Amino acid sequence: MTTVLFVHGTGVREPGFTGTLELVREGLRPLRPEISVTPCYWGESAGSALRSNGASVPGYGTGRGLPAAGAPGAEADGPDEDVEFWGLLYLDPLLELRLLTPESAVRAELAPGAVPPGEALSSAAQSLTGDARLRELLDAAGIGEDFPAAVAAVLTSPDCRQFLRSPAASSEADALARAFTAEAVRRRAEPPGAAPVFDGTARDEAVARIVALLPGDPSGDPSGGSGTHRGPVTRKVKKLAGRLALGLASAQVVKRRSALTDAAHPAAGDVLLYLSRGGAIREVVAEAVRAAEPPVVLLAHSLGGIASLDLLVLRALPEVELLVTVGSQAPFLYELGALPSLEHGAPLPGHVPPWLNVYDRRDLLSYVGAGVFPDRVRDVALDSRQPFPLAHSAYWSNPELYRLLAEELP
Repeated sequence: MTTVLFVHGTGVREPGFTGTLELVREGLRPLRPEISVTPCYWGESAGSALRSNGASVPGYGTGRGLPAAGAPGAEADGPDEDVEFWGLLYLDPLLELRLLTPESAVRAELAPGAVPPGEALSSAAQSLTGDARLRELLDAAGIGEDFPAAVAAVLTSPDCRQFLRSPAASSEADALARAFTAEAVRRRAEPPGAAPVFDGTARDEAVARIVALLPGDPSGDPSGGSGTHRGPVTRKVKKLAGRLALGLASAQVVKRRSALTDAAHPAAGDVLLYLSRGGAIREVVAEAVRAAEPPVVLLAHSLGGIASLDLLVLRALPEVELLVTVGSQAPFLYELGALPSLEHGAPLPGHVPPWLNVYDRRDLLSYVGAGVFPDRVRDVALDSRQPFPLAHSAYWSNPELYRLLAEELP
């Protein structure tokens, strides 16, 4: 009797494993009732775990994710809301200007001969880089080269032109300073390559200097000002933006670091553990193969597919007549030169059994093998009509998978 050995993927623990195993059994039973579907559950015995109960995670178990007061790295006032708003501005430098413009729908009355605040702001902004102190601060913040182009881009944007025509321009020059700075950061961070290094303190000092150099600075002190958001209008904007960012803001992530670690570490941890010391996982699969009634088919998902392929490369197991990988990254790792069992360019050993590789183009964690293992793997595309990341586990509820398996199983 053919035995299908179901090898799960990364991050799977009970009761999820048993639930998926039952889906596989139910999917195959009507088509191939004589097939025995047997579990290969490596997650509990060989998977990753927080073996020191989260001692390496700052604030683990406290619900805060922050060091205790007085501990190294502790902040006196907790997470800074301004950091969250900067995160939004890096994504959309004009966000604050758009939100501020409707605050005063009626144009302010100008005294005879007075220059409109927007015109004065625009004129002053174009000469900002002539200030030596500002250039020093911009360079320290890592955005000196990009700042002139950022100023030009912001000033010529429709959102900024509307802001400059509104009464908000006379009292919210600091919002324009932040828009210039955020656009410079966005430009610096956009090109691929090494991650740029930004100094948040120098950034805030640069914003303060810009505000001091622009007309309408309430302090009137060219060395003063602040990179933070102070006025009633900007506080309202910041609160609105905070609602938009809820769930994405880094402060929320820091506060929930314990829960996020618990949710994420099995999946990420299993991958890291396997790529550094994967022998234990492979041995669980090997023991399951030895205990199964041949012929054996390895039906392996995700990281389970990597471990199964590695096992079959490293060890001849004649009782395994077919390898079926589902949503597997093994071909990609091989192309990267990161597959533990086989260097890129080396062929699959002759003792590796026939290999069927199932993928879904919407599953961004699935890869094809025919291009890197010519004539040794057959790729089959399925469409579960689910977006990523749901597509990565949707194979098990797709009837097409079981029809395919029913035809291919020995």
